[in-house]
Amino acid sequence: MKKMLLLLSILGMVSIISFAASGTTAVSTPASAMVVALVNGEPIHANTLQNAANIGQTLMAIRKVNLKMYQLLLSSKEGTDFLKAYNRSVLNDLVDSVLMEQIAFKDYNIQVTEKEALNNVKEQVAKMLSSYKITKEQFSQYLQSQGYGDIKQFEENSVFTLKFSMTVDLLKKAVTSSATVSNKEIKQYYNANIDSFKTPKQINVEHIMLNSEATADKVLKEIKSNAITFESAAAKYSLDVQSKDKNGDIGWIPESKNMPAYEVKLFSTNIGGIVGPVKTSYGWELFKVIGKKSASIKSLSESSAEINKTLLSKKQEKLWNDWLNSVFKKFKSSSKIKIMI
Repeated sequence: MKKMLLLLSILGMVSIISFAASGTTAVSTPASAMVVALVNGEPIHANTLQNAANIGQTLMAIRKVNLKMYQLLLSSKEGTDFLKAYNRSVLNDLVDSVLMEQIAFKDYNIQVTEKEALNNVKEQVAKMLSSYKITKEQFSQYLQSQGYGDIKQFEENSVFTLKFSMTVDLLKKAVTSSATVSNKEIKQYYNANIDSFKTPKQINVEHIMLNSEATADKVLKEIKSNAITFESAAAKYSLDVQSKDKNGDIGWIPESKNMPAYEVKLFSTNIGGIVGPVKTSYGWELFKVIGKKSASIKSLSESSAEINKTLLSKKQEKLWNDWLNSVFKKFKSSSKIKIMI
């Protein structure tokens, strides 16, 4: 069921294993409905924290690989204190998530509804099922076998995470919308980083790897006498299983500083020329040059789109970080936040 595991990383969703939040509440209040925090009057419920913390599933995984650690986490004061501290850390992140959604609506009129988030979850699940060719029933059975509930529960419990993710995406676009890159900046970047747009000389090489100099001399003699081609000799004699079925082709080698002597010689060898036998860390080798490329450099026009993307990303990241450290930080410090566990 490896394909099903991939969904969790693809969607970045949370599991739905229960972990009871510590604290007191009325007996009549279901544990999942218990309010664990209030953020400017907006509640965060225990089930949301349970989904995000994922402590139950994590403990199950630890138990499989390290039973002693699992027992220590549950039986010692240090272990339970650690789990509580982790649970609280996750709750702090959830508080920030709610604050982010609140300021997105207050300052930019951005609001993602639970319905929109649920539709997004369902679309991504459908794409995953189609991509990996598994049925909804198979996926649902897997989720249940792992303690996640059925597919409907999984989708519903992923809403909070997707709702926040969609909000942040829209908020980032709004906050960084003023970022632009001029042609002058592109040219300055190109000139300052010209070496990164250069491609050195390259040679395409075939090789034959052998276990002794005597064997290498023998194979070379066969090749030079036209008793066998270099390519056929590679297929017949080479010990390199990865290249022998490709005529001994090991691809393109770029020219660089501090190359071994045999590579320096290869770069000065004409196409079709053979170098060797050469003693390398792999054994005794014969090399044949089958192609050459001259050094080149991408022009400014060829590089401008790539540079624009790089510079724009840097500017957007700076605008976003500046916003987080000023506007969002100020909003958070003025907000009414009540932690109830």
